[in-house]
Amino acid sequence: VIADSDEQRSDAEFAALIGAPALRDAMTSGEVVVVPAPTATAPPADGPDTESRDKPPGTWAMFPLVIRRKTRGVLVAELPYLVEELPDVVMLCGRAAAALVAVILPGAKVLEPLRERTRKTTLTDVHRERRLRAIERYRAFIDSASDGIVVLDTAGTVLYMNRAAEQVTGYARDGLAGKAWSQIVPEAQRPVLWRQLALATQSRPVENFDLDLVTTSGDRITVSVASIGILAEHGAAIFAFRDVTLARELEIELRRTSEFLERILNSAVDGIIAADMRGTILLFNHSAERICGYRATDVIGKMTVTELYPSGVAQEIMRLLRSSQRGGGGRLEPVRRELKAANSELIPVSISAALVFDDAGREIATVGIFSDLRERLRMEERLATAQEKLAISEKQVVAIELAGAAAHELNQPLTSVMGYAQIMLRKLDPASPHLRALETILAESERMAAIVRQLGSLTRYETKSYVGGAQIIDLDRSAETPDE
Repeated sequence: VIADSDEQRSDAEFAALIGAPALRDAMTSGEVVVVPAPTATAPPADGPDTESRDKPPGTWAMFPLVIRRKTRGVLVAELPYLVEELPDVVMLCGRAAAALVAVILPGAKVLEPLRERTRKTTLTDVHRERRLRAIERYRAFIDSASDGIVVLDTAGTVLYMNRAAEQVTGYARDGLAGKAWSQIVPEAQRPVLWRQLALATQSRPVENFDLDLVTTSGDRITVSVASIGILAEHGAAIFAFRDVTLARELEIELRRTSEFLERILNSAVDGIIAADMRGTILLFNHSAERICGYRATDVIGKMTVTELYPSGVAQEIMRLLRSSQRGGGGRLEPVRRELKAANSELIPVSISAALVFDDAGREIATVGIFSDLRERLRMEERLATAQEKLAISEKQVVAIELAGAAAHELNQPLTSVMGYAQIMLRKLDPASPHLRALETILAESERMAAIVRQLGSLTRYETKSYVGGAQIIDLDRSAETPDE
């Protein structure tokens, strides 16, 4: 137990007291021990000040604290001058003070912080020494590594770093030793560092992670960091890292290019499908989803192109791709085929395809582009129906016009025939053998006149069956008005 005055002392001074052999002598002998005070202690973190350098040598007087006939501690009095033997008055005062302290010591709570401070200082020194010995054991490995390696304690303080780390960061290892590694990490990424450091020092698995660092030139670089957990039991973490700035920039650029191409493919009105040479689907754009009724997530890597065609069609397309027909040279010009939709509907499509080759000329994939022909076929069907109706209408118009012209042209000669037949009937002797023939001529002429009148009154085109399955105009129905 060490009782101190109100004067503030450093941890190094406490360590010097604890390590002094005279302290053990005073504890074991129970006698007052007088020794010169150490002339030099560990300098403060910011360097020794003038006062400590000019401080004259002094004397330590160690008075045993006897409690219940046992030495429980030592009262250390520091004299600002060197003496080999204490003056009587100092000896008397020291013994009295020691006796007083021995009386109050068992219930003195004020000593507890000092005891804890001493314990922590000792433990810290022990842990530091253990870490340094552990680092020394792996120093050859760390220094020979081609990747940058830094050793951090639980607080993120740099304990050691190799030459490769100097080259990556631009910082000398002596310049960063004892300082926080986080000072070269952008503030936004420091939580990542703390989280991974906590895992590494607790012997928990740490996945590789990216971290940005600011070099001595002010440039911001990205490093890929891996944890090596061999120092976790010593409260330290080894992080190996390499500069991946260019690789990450290329990844970002490739991702942007990929997203741009994906947007182009998905904006196409035609369905686009790509597959490897085993037929496994690799690409299925939005239009392919719309036409076939499948979702891309249910198709890519899970279905083959043969499942999208009726039996044998996929093999036929591959034969055409490799033949000289329909384009040749690994290309297939548009052909009409059918696709099998998710609901088993057969969809007519116009499809073109191509083989994809690598630099060595080997086939590595196929690409198919197809258009949905259902709407086009419906339009063609409607157009054919319209053309058929138009042809019928034109035929009706021609027939009606022809009938009108025929009625006009036939009406006059027919009227003359009927007129002459009537004149001849009036002049012919009733007993004449030609009377019956003349009456027949007149009757048939009147019948023909009725037909001519029907031709002249045609308003629509109606047909009826005739000999041999032929269709002829039905004059009666064609001459009727809609009301009739």
